[in-house]
This record gives sequence, structure tokens and C-alpha cells, in this order.
Amino acid sequence: DDSARSGRRTGPSPGDLLPPPGELLARIPPHLLGPARAIAARLAGAGHRAWVVGGAVRDLLLVEGAGHAALGDIDIASAAVPDEVEALFERTVAVGKSFGVVIVVVDGLEVEVATFREERGYSDRRRPDEIVYSDSPAVDARRRDFTINALFLDPLTGEVFDPEGGAADLAAGVLRAVGDAVGRFREDGLRILRMARFLARFALEPAPGLLDAARSELDSLEGVSPERVHDELRKMAGGPRSARAVETLDDVGAAARVLPGWGGGEAGARIAALRALPAGSRFGWFLAALLGGDGAELQDRVKRLRASREVLADALDARRVADELIARAGTEPTDDAEDRGAWADLGGQPALDAAAAIAAASGASDAIAGARATASRMRRSAPDPAISLGARDLIGLGIAPGPALGAGLERVRRAGLGGAFLDRDGALEWARANLVGA
Repeated sequence: DDSARSGRRTGPSPGDLLPPPGELLARIPPHLLGPARAIAARLAGAGHRAWVVGGAVRDLLLVEGAGHAALGDIDIASAAVPDEVEALFERTVAVGKSFGVVIVVVDGLEVEVATFREERGYSDRRRPDEIVYSDSPAVDARRRDFTINALFLDPLTGEVFDPEGGAADLAAGVLRAVGDAVGRFREDGLRILRMARFLARFALEPAPGLLDAARSELDSLEGVSPERVHDELRKMAGGPRSARAVETLDDVGAAARVLPGWGGGEAGARIAALRALPAGSRFGWFLAALLGGDGAELQDRVKRLRASREVLADALDARRVADELIARAGTEPTDDAEDRGAWADLGGQPALDAAAAIAAASGASDAIAGARATASRMRRSAPDPAISLGARDLIGLGIAPGPALGAGLERVRRAGLGGAFLDRDGALEWARANLVGA
């Protein structure tokens, strides 16, 4: 994050941003290039030059050396209106047709094919009130959010069309809005979140006035649904320097508008937790670090972002493990098998490293690190696999089904991890001595 904040970049120089056309096309993964060229050729046959548009072109320009860009999909734009696109291709889906977008299916790949357009008025601060089709990619570029996303690539020739200077901004390490930044943010408040993500992901510096423009249009965030915030946060979590993105949101005042529970002097600790999260952390762990709070508060905050049950479970799991690390910080395992097993169980939790980052951010980082190290050591020394028992075993010992049965099974499991017994007979004897009549 330090290199991101200073603006130092390891990306290509200006001369590298526009490689020979053939080389640029070679950076597109074959499973995307084939369908893109097939669609472009069919449109060209009908008199419409087609272009790969947006973030895919940006990412292609940022690839260094040989190899393919990590593109998830690819979008096409041309002057062909939706009815023409549907007539030209056998398999189409009309999702987004009212906004000039038709999905074309080629070789099993779904490709969004859009019509060049102008967009006028955003009364709901999300969707344009009026769309006017155009025959010009330059006109289409003017409706886009940032110059680095207003790039066009001909998939047949490899030519790049850059009417807004996005390639130069990439080379200079600058994020700049297309046209008037205030107007761009007023049209759709989600662009404030996208700004933070792009600044962090590509280690860019904001163009003069960009952050002030975001600050002036915070009211536009009222039109952004929790689902769209959730989706943007997921993209943010999956990229590098996510802590810097959140830092930017906090700096411009957007975090308090879109993140449930943000504020109360905890921003610094949460950003520190994000910075310490291990690479590849699950999205739920990211949300636990980002949203903070105890279990009940975190559950409410994650639900307000319309996250899935799986994401909620991961977030609560990270919070639970963090709380256990905090409770055990500064202590050592005792001779009691259940206590030793609890330490070993803690050391085997998938969320352990993420939870340590969350716990340490609020203080006592050395003690938290010590507890994490002890838990990991205890896990490595635990029996593998640990001997345990099933529900029928405990019922056979006279323990009735219900909460006591579940608690008993958990005690047996932890005692097994703690080395209380070495075989099934030993487990039954331990259960008889410690659970029956308890």
C-alpha cells in the first residue's frame, strides 16, 4: 500500500502502452479472441466496424511481456442497433436491449454487444433517462466514467482508438474522469466506489480535482443499492491494495455513506486489519475486517449489504476466531486435554490468519501473534486424525438427545485433539468418566 500511495508504479512506460497490433491481439486469451473476431467479422460484413471496449482494453495494455491478460470476459460495441444485431446472429439474448445491449452467444461464450450511444439525464442517479444511438465510438467514449475505461480495440486489425487519452493517463499513473468529474459522479454514485477501486488496483494517483469532485457529490450515493455496493466491494476485495481503496472511500467521506456501521473512531483499525489480511482471503473475511463490530453487529451489517448466507457464515466465523484469539492472548495451554484440544482446534480454523489480522488491528498485536503461533503449533502436534465418537455412542452411554448430546460430542472431539485417548475404547472410557452424570 505504501507504493500505491506514493504513486510509484511498475507498469509499462508510455512507449509500451501501444504495442504493435498483432502483439496486442496475441494478449487476448484464445477462448475470448475467437468469438470476438467472429462477432466483429459478422458485423463488418453488415457495414459496422466493431470494437472491443472498456476495461478489457485497459487490462490488455497493462500486460507486460509475453502471455495473456487475465480477462474474465470481453465486450463489443459498434454502430449496429439491437434489432440489427439480433438479425445477424443465431443465438442472442435480449437482456439490456432497452439500453442498447444484446448478448450474443458464440462457441458457448456470452458476449455483450452494445450500440454506440449517448446517455442523457440520470434522474434516479443510476440509469440514463434517455439513450440516443450513435455511429461514432468517440461519442460513446464520452459517456464512460474514466479515461482508462474509454479505450477501443479492433479485434480484426489490432488498432487502438483512444479518443479520451486513456493510454496516456495509464502511462502517467493518473486516474481521470471523462469530461467533468462532478457530472460523472452525479450521474451514478457507484463511480465514487469505482474510483477508489481503480486508484488502488492500478496504483494510480487522482487527477487534480477528482477527489474534490467525489466529495461534492456524496448525495449521489443515495441512489446506489446495497446490492451494487456489495458487488463493488467484492471486486475491491479481490484486487491488490484493497486497504488503500477503503482508505480513499473514508478520505472522501463515502465510507460513512455506504458501509454499515462505519465511524466511531474505528476506521484506522479496520483499514489496518484490511492491510494485514492474507492474500486470497475469502470475501466474508474481508467484510469482517471492513465492517467490524461484535457478532450480532457484524451479522446485521453484512445482511444490510445483501450478502449471501455463505459470505455471512464466513464473516461470522472470522469474528468468532478473532474473539477466541483475543481471549487466549497472553495465555498458554494447560495440562488439561480439553484445553489443549481447544488450542489445537483454534489452530486448524481456515479463518485463523484473517482472524489474527482482525484481532491484532484493535491492539495487543504481539499477544495476538503469540496466540496464533501457539494455536498453530498445537494443531501440528495434535493426533491426525483425532479419535472421536458419534451421537449413537453417547446415547448408548445414557446421554439423551438434545443440547447436552451436542455439547458432549464437542467435548469428546476436543479432548481427542488434546490427546486424552489413543483409540475408540479410550474415547468411550473418557466420555463415561467425564460426561455421564455431568
